[in-house]
Amino acid sequence: MPEETLFLKNTETFAESMVRCGVRFHFAYPITPASDVMKHSAVILPAFGGRMVQMESELAVANALAGCACTGRLGATSTSGPGMSLMQETISFMAGAELPCLMLDSMRVGPGDGDIIGAQSNYFQATRGGGHGDYRVIVLALDSGQSAVDLMPTAIKLAYTYRTPVLFVMDGVTAQMTETSTFPEPHDYASEFDTSGWRYTGTKDHPKRFLLTGSYTHSQGYELNERLRAKYEIIKEKEQRWEAWGLEDAELLIVAFGIQGRMVRELAARMREEKKKVGYIVPITLWPYPDKAFEKLPKELKRVLVVEMNHGQMLDDVRLAVNGRAPTSFLGKTGGDTPLCTLAEIKAEAERLLEA
Repeated sequence: MPEETLFLKNTETFAESMVRCGVRFHFAYPITPASDVMKHSAVILPAFGGRMVQMESELAVANALAGCACTGRLGATSTSGPGMSLMQETISFMAGAELPCLMLDSMRVGPGDGDIIGAQSNYFQATRGGGHGDYRVIVLALDSGQSAVDLMPTAIKLAYTYRTPVLFVMDGVTAQMTETSTFPEPHDYASEFDTSGWRYTGTKDHPKRFLLTGSYTHSQGYELNERLRAKYEIIKEKEQRWEAWGLEDAELLIVAFGIQGRMVRELAARMREEKKKVGYIVPITLWPYPDKAFEKLPKELKRVLVVEMNHGQMLDDVRLAVNGRAPTSFLGKTGGDTPLCTLAEIKAEAERLLEA
């Protein structure tokens, strides 16, 4: 199958990309605004020798992911905030047992069951580890269908290289958009990794056995947590990803991810045409957070503006990265008929801060 350009809903594009990149098992339970991922993968996976399995609950989904990973295979799921909440205990287990998987959180408004309107309300849950214990998962922020296509090979490599769950986050507005994405020729990235040193192979034909568990003695627990600590430090050093533009002389720096980051790219370019010194940083990894993007802020910088579809969750990470070198403001909106800040609203706030 050669390179192909398709016009799809971005949830469908996510399904296409993961299947074309080697994912053969998708476990899911229906939930808006992520259900199109499971519906589309159910249609296309059989042609690639795979299967989508609708489980009886999100608890079952997470445990199916863990079981799949124990065999050395890479499973995937797609869900939204309430579903992610139900999966947290098993995600914590998978982080401790160092089992890889791919997850998509199509974020909507919370707390509780909230509303199906798109939002970025799950940032804390995604980046802090929503379950118990000292653990993290790698978090990749999507802002379009094409970003899912471009990041999918990276996600598979990260999951296997570090033996960790990898979580994609995509706000529900982006999830429900339909747009063009270009897919490269299919390639099974998952087949490139040797899992023989850790996968469970206790069968008659494969007698080697390994015990994969989240339970341990005091000494084992210390060794496990120190191993995870060291691994996370390596990930933080090597795997930060972001896009930046206009930083060399920016008086105002706008930071946003997902669809708000997509809007900020356009806004910064427009304001530069008006001779206003605006730059942006759009994080791609939400964990590890791209602190390195903020290391060389210009001396002209007057203010940092964080734009999110929540009450200010990434704001904490930006303030830590800026480390007091410039005042940091927040503009956010979540829920209701207008869940995201419009270009006009962001521009008005940016102009106000430049004039302050």
